[in-house]
Amino acid sequence: MRQRMQPHGAIFPPCRALAGLALACLAALLFLSASAPATAGPRTDDDLKQLAGQLLETGVKPDAIPALYRPEYTTTISAALNLEDPEPVFVVNLPDGPRIYPQRIMVWHEAVNEVVGDATYCITYSPLTGVVAAYRGQAGKFMTTFGVDGRLLHNNTVLFDRATGSLWSQLLGISIDGPLRGKVLQRVPAWWTTWGMARAALPDARVLATPTGIRRSYGKDPYGSYLLPGTYYEDERILHPVPRPDRRMKPKTRILGVDMQGQQVAIDTAAVRKDGIANIEQGPTPLLAVVDRRLDVIRVYDRMVWGKPATFAFRKGSPNRLVDAESGSEWSMDGKAESGPMKGAVLNEVVAVNAMWFAWSAFHPATIIVPGADAWPAPPKPRLDMPGLAPFQ
Repeated sequence: MRQRMQPHGAIFPPCRALAGLALACLAALLFLSASAPATAGPRTDDDLKQLAGQLLETGVKPDAIPALYRPEYTTTISAALNLEDPEPVFVVNLPDGPRIYPQRIMVWHEAVNEVVGDATYCITYSPLTGVVAAYRGQAGKFMTTFGVDGRLLHNNTVLFDRATGSLWSQLLGISIDGPLRGKVLQRVPAWWTTWGMARAALPDARVLATPTGIRRSYGKDPYGSYLLPGTYYEDERILHPVPRPDRRMKPKTRILGVDMQGQQVAIDTAAVRKDGIANIEQGPTPLLAVVDRRLDVIRVYDRMVWGKPATFAFRKGSPNRLVDAESGSEWSMDGKAESGPMKGAVLNEVVAVNAMWFAWSAFHPATIIVPGADAWPAPPKPRLDMPGLAPFQ
């Protein structure tokens, strides 16, 4: 492995309790059970060695893209002076309350390290693959923070932990090289929404402030814009070739990736938004994907209730309440049965990965696409390499 620069000291130590902040609004939507499964499925040591052998040297050195450590925050009122309602932001709930991370800042840093009490958390964004992922910073026996390595794996950001220098796939949340190879990080829900929706739903949330002392063009995205047509985020250009390019969807199609029992599912977000809800039968576990209009995000649940799959629809006249066909019980958008024969039952929420299709399918060539009639397994289809972009330094 390359020698890694470690600015501001070698290892950032966790600090003791940060001040608690009780934000009740949407707390249930953003809460993560400690038993929630990690997204990365089990991989053999040979698989991980093969991934490490596919790392792409970009000329970008470790820490040249500076990860943030315990950055400054501002209020939604102050942030509204610079952010437009349609701009993409990422919402993550930490133990002391929800935080909002504007994409316009994350594109320049790719990783934000937080410390809450005795625990560290890392919120990550990979611009080239559109992957948003948040993790608890427990890497093996170590509570650590993370930096950006500079190399890429299938165009996806590669991280390194400051405790051991091990390399981590940002999309998989698994260490592919180093002393912690094979270790998996616990994933935390990270919601991709717009500033307008986040500000309205979470008026008291803290918003990542524009860093000072770092020279970056924070009002300008080096890859284009999610709000303008014809930029990197929606066209078919891919910066670096990927193995097994898959033409079943356009490369930049937004999906939610799920790994259940070692089998992968790509949820077509556009298809789910068409009806607002989808009962997914394909794959090893029956799933529910539903649009939660409070943040305008798609939430994914395991539909198994008391050992049997339930089938859900919106309650008539209410886009924010669900009913199951089997018992007629009424459910909240947080997956809790609040009336009817199933009162008290709770759906297990699945932590899905926001990603571009070409990236998810490069890591998971046997993934199926849902909702739809995709067969299992789905073999990758060959395609010609696409023209790339000028490297970003």
